[in-house]
Amino acid sequence: MKRRWRKHHLSQPGEVNITAFMNLMVILVPFLLITAVFSRITIVDLNLPAAGAAAQDKTDEPEPLQLEVIVRKEVIEIGERKRGRLKLISVDSQGRYLEEISAMLQQIKARMPDKTDITLLLESDIPYQRLVEMMDTLRVAKVQQDGESVNAELFPAISIGDAPPGGLRTAEGSTR
Repeated sequence: MKRRWRKHHLSQPGEVNITAFMNLMVILVPFLLITAVFSRITIVDLNLPAAGAAAQDKTDEPEPLQLEVIVRKEVIEIGERKRGRLKLISVDSQGRYLEEISAMLQQIKARMPDKTDITLLLESDIPYQRLVEMMDTLRVAKVQQDGESVNAELFPAISIGDAPPGGLRTAEGSTR
């Protein structure tokens, strides 16, 4: 009889108690959801200047304005590729130069509202933070409208490149 009981006992599967595991999951899942970092990834489309852009075919229509902002260690040059430098702005440590750049770009945008592209050229030793600040300044400007601060779009299509070694010539034709 013992033998039958032993066979009978061994042939039946054991009971699985998952209560402790379920209790653990009830605590762990909300904890993981609360501590998870939900980050928002933003992507900025950048357009590199085309290699053959300088060798475009000559047509009867006037050449479009090609705005350039050259970021150097101590100065920032705003200019047009064919006409030369429009404005030279000194860089200060408080970041006030960004307001001056934004004001100049707002004037240009007011004259040419359909223009959406600009080229940002940087020297090799420019900190990444200044690159980000410049891109934000080139893309949007804070303006007052009906007593509220509103972001106005300036030049959202930003191309990035290396700054030329010399300065831009001024609109009159001399170099810095």
